[in-house]
Amino acid sequence: MNYRETIDWLENIPTSFDSNYNNYELKLNSIKSFLDFLGNPQDNLEIIHVGGTNGKGSTCHIISSILQEHNYTVGLFSSPHIYDFKERIKINSNLIDESYIIQFVKLNKKYILENNLSFFEISFALSLEFFNFKKVEYAVIEVGLGGRLDSTNVINPLVSVITNIGYDHKKFLGNSLEEIAKEKAGIIKTSIPVVIGESCNITSKVFNNYCKKIKTSIFYVNQDGYQHDTDLKGSYQNKNINTAILALKKIKSIDLDENKTQRGIKNINRNTKLIGRWEIVKEYPTIIFDVAHNINSLEIIFGELKKIKGLIRVVFGTLDKIDQLECLKVFPKNYKYYLCSPKSKRAMQLYKLEKYANQLKMDYQSFDSTNSAFQKASKDSSKDDTIIVTGSNYLFSEINLENN
Repeated sequence: MNYRETIDWLENIPTSFDSNYNNYELKLNSIKSFLDFLGNPQDNLEIIHVGGTNGKGSTCHIISSILQEHNYTVGLFSSPHIYDFKERIKINSNLIDESYIIQFVKLNKKYILENNLSFFEISFALSLEFFNFKKVEYAVIEVGLGGRLDSTNVINPLVSVITNIGYDHKKFLGNSLEEIAKEKAGIIKTSIPVVIGESCNITSKVFNNYCKKIKTSIFYVNQDGYQHDTDLKGSYQNKNINTAILALKKIKSIDLDENKTQRGIKNINRNTKLIGRWEIVKEYPTIIFDVAHNINSLEIIFGELKKIKGLIRVVFGTLDKIDQLECLKVFPKNYKYYLCSPKSKRAMQLYKLEKYANQLKMDYQSFDSTNSAFQKASKDSSKDDTIIVTGSNYLFSEINLENN
């Protein structure tokens, strides 16, 4: 198989779950067995483990950038990807080699099929194997879904990080902040410090009790203070930067230099090639791509948009998850909306969005493709307008910017 055929096979393995997550199971036994089969590459890595509801991907990239400015070689595993599978596995700013992915699948295809491994389990194991092969000095690992039973929770990190707690993936994590916090707290390990980016009384009680029970030091980030000078757009990223800095300060083997730290903060995009976070892809009109996909992250995005003058046009499509339609309640009434359904078997069907948008009396149009929605938003816009594409990472690869 060539690279494209390999990725197509990975994305269509028999164990892939459907739109109702019917084949999806949170478990650790299969990933433990697979890593044991591979020789437990995770045991040779110095790992930083980052979980939370929102901001964990950005926080991972910030940590990587700061470490790079300290002349460390850094492996970074994050998900999901936007345009190409290789985005999930990076060393500094370099994506994983296509040839390595092909070889990994070729060598392990029989085991994968015989043991019904999931796409995420394969991706995670591949990243650990690659980082071990390349002998990275630090590996930054982003939690996939939840924490306690997430595939990544088989590692023994130097520090654990929980960025924040919000509502997402209720089917698996619970219907209350307390229940979700308990699942996220599962990445906390005995005697390994944990850093909490944002807190509230409900979640803090969960974290404090858990850490007391397993005798672990807990540190809360002080989110007061100045705005950092950074190439990462969106003022909300300041919280993620503060979280990343405190996490690195809790690693005994790292002696942070203030100048190098500030260079790392200033050059996050350059050092890591982070995409999809308040990413301005074009101007006149301003076109922004952002992967916000749940009610908490969308509230943050709309808070940023309030700072922008001119008419706001929102191209929105999302996946079909419990209470996902509730996101539309935080959509400002004075914006123009272009609703669509991304090309995913888990996508929310357009009629559901239309029905709820009608109930909320939103000013919207609907389209049978993301690109059609985007092209109409572009056609309707003056050079002073702003178009934001958000709701799912699936949307961006479906858009043709050249015809705009």
